[in-house]
Amino acid sequence: MPAHAKAAPAEALPPRSWTLVHFLPGDFRDSRQQNLIPAVFPAGAFAVEDSSRPAVLTSAQLDAVFPFDELLVSADAVFPGGGGLEAEAQVKTPDGWSPWFNFGRFNPAGGGASSAPQENAFGSMEIDKLKLKKKASALRYRLTLTPAGGKPPVLRLAAVSYTDSGAPWSAAEAASKPAGFKALKVAMPRRSQMMQQVNYAGDICSPVSLSMALCGLGLSAGPLETAEAVLDSAQNIYGNWFFNTAHAGALGLYSFTARLNSLEEARAFMQAGAQVVASVTFGPDELSNSPLKKTKGHLLVLAGFTAKGDVIANDPAAPDEKTVERVYDRAQFARAWLKNKYGTSYIVAKDLNKFLTVKARFAEFYSMPPGPGEGPRLIESQLLFNERVELLEVSGPWARARADEQDSLLPDRKTFAPYEGWLRLENLAFSVPSPNTAVIKAKTAKSGGVELSLGVRLRVVRGPGGARAFPPAGPALTIAEKDLGPLPQRPAPAALRPGILTTARFFLGDKYYWGGRSAWGIDCSGLVNLAYRAWGLELPRNADDQYAASRSVSLKNLKPADLIFSAEASKPGFINHVMLYAGGGRLIEATGDTNSVREISFAEKFGTDFRKARNGMVAGGKKIFFRKVIN
Repeated sequence: MPAHAKAAPAEALPPRSWTLVHFLPGDFRDSRQQNLIPAVFPAGAFAVEDSSRPAVLTSAQLDAVFPFDELLVSADAVFPGGGGLEAEAQVKTPDGWSPWFNFGRFNPAGGGASSAPQENAFGSMEIDKLKLKKKASALRYRLTLTPAGGKPPVLRLAAVSYTDSGAPWSAAEAASKPAGFKALKVAMPRRSQMMQQVNYAGDICSPVSLSMALCGLGLSAGPLETAEAVLDSAQNIYGNWFFNTAHAGALGLYSFTARLNSLEEARAFMQAGAQVVASVTFGPDELSNSPLKKTKGHLLVLAGFTAKGDVIANDPAAPDEKTVERVYDRAQFARAWLKNKYGTSYIVAKDLNKFLTVKARFAEFYSMPPGPGEGPRLIESQLLFNERVELLEVSGPWARARADEQDSLLPDRKTFAPYEGWLRLENLAFSVPSPNTAVIKAKTAKSGGVELSLGVRLRVVRGPGGARAFPPAGPALTIAEKDLGPLPQRPAPAALRPGILTTARFFLGDKYYWGGRSAWGIDCSGLVNLAYRAWGLELPRNADDQYAASRSVSLKNLKPADLIFSAEASKPGFINHVMLYAGGGRLIEATGDTNSVREISFAEKFGTDFRKARNGMVAGGKKIFFRKVIN
């Protein structure tokens, strides 16, 4: 598997919306809990302690990634004995903290009621959406669970999605396709709201779409049964966003209201097994092939993408089930959904395990959870800030995860797959899948009180105020342009090779750290991995895997930034060390021999003249191999 740079669209504009989802134990740090006790994840976040009285969760102050003027709130709870779930939020503007705005009370036994009209100096509630008169910089949410039947409800998720409605929108960004785009199709039933034998059939696009999404995840959910469950009795409507997602959550799924910024974000959710229900608005003839001429608000469920990139949707407004599946022009659909409705969506999934990133500046990655007094000897690798992982298993405070950005060779010695290991669950956070557009190329980069390592990948927007990065949770980071390299980048080898060596030399004199792969500790393969990563190239994590991903090269064709591998002469099939060739018969390595990162001559390292070296030779008790990944 040769090193390569992943393609990603250039980001010219900041996101208009941001979604924050709390469901991991560490997400609720500094929150206030009344009558709640921690639940055992993944069964839930909190359980009601005393089922004879309500329980309340109030979040800590959540600083926004950017100022916003619209806010959505959603939550999931399971009610074994029935009860109610109420959601509220307050915002911080230049005028201070607002009163609490009520998003309504959901009843899992059937429907719910949005609150009475609410308007004050800060803003107003529009049923399921808060619109502000001045932009806010922070928020809090408050959830109230009211038990019934003597059985304790379990809170599983809380989510907020906020929008800067005045932010510019780019059709090119929202509808862009990555290199290597492939068709995608999601299996689900086709249901028409117009075929339902009720006088309100024209009003139930939301629950009919949700019923298709629920069935696509293996549940049994009829259109009218779902409509009854989500009815907002105060407004006599079926499209209350909070109630629709809360109903899916009450069935044991993860569901929340989100606002997405691109079709590729939706595609990433769908590829990971989540269902996406989209809210659209369009005028006459603005969405070709739609069963509707125009609409001020309509929901449908995404079913995939064609090879051309056009959107496949199950549209419940179709007159019959045979015509429910529709193909919509990619650009037209992006405008109807992402521009006109800010990408408002119901995200419904069995789990959110594939939507996680590291929120610590780095996280130790262990082969197994260390016991008391155990330390570095168990460390396999390190995960960098904002590095994507997939959660596989939870054991107390530890999470077994798949490091999606670190490949390793499987036992078949042919297939590469993400590295697996254990890290602390508290180091993970939810993140909407979005392409990274820059990489930290300095050894460390600072933004306020945050320090980031070489190799960290971020979504960055460049503007008059500098480069702004958008991590999983706010606030946004301002990073010096000199510390950033673009993604994707394909510099010519003449620039690439010296750049990789300059990057590796950042670590000269540092101590060797087994399993290290960050600015604060490095081992031999970690050094190579990061030096290449900073230049947009991907290599596997370990030395033997890097060997397998590279190609043999003769001594006369060996060039600076190529790789030199070694194995014990007695075990020539097991590669246990990798070095960077620095040119002039010298090499750069992180080695346990001297407990350091150093640059030395080949002769000093192996006790033989470099000019007489050859591929596969034995010197100094080591079998030596010359390899390359750059053409």
